[in-house]
Amino acid sequence: MKKLHVFDIWQRPIAGMLKDQLENEGVACLLRNDQLSTAMGDIPFIECYPELWVIDDETYPRARMLLDSWLTRQESDKEPWTCPFCGEVSEGQFYLCWRCENQRQ
Repeated sequence: MKKLHVFDIWQRPIAGMLKDQLENEGVACLLRNDQLSTAMGDIPFIECYPELWVIDDETYPRARMLLDSWLTRQESDKEPWTCPFCGEVSEGQFYLCWRCENQRQ
């Protein structure tokens, strides 16, 4: 098992979405510390950051490539887009359609 990425506390929803995206691509992974934000103060804050881990070490390179691609695209895609499946218009920062949950293409 290898750690893939550490998120800030406020990025917890993004961590969950990226975990789901990796699982949809066939990469078994888990999200650690995603509920520890309530313990901040009792334990060091850096221990409360959500962490995305890949379970199978052999899939780590593929997971790293996918995650880097999504995070890079997330920064560069700021224009609104139209879902090719349902026609819904979404803001540029979203990479999944909020109506049908299909991925931006």
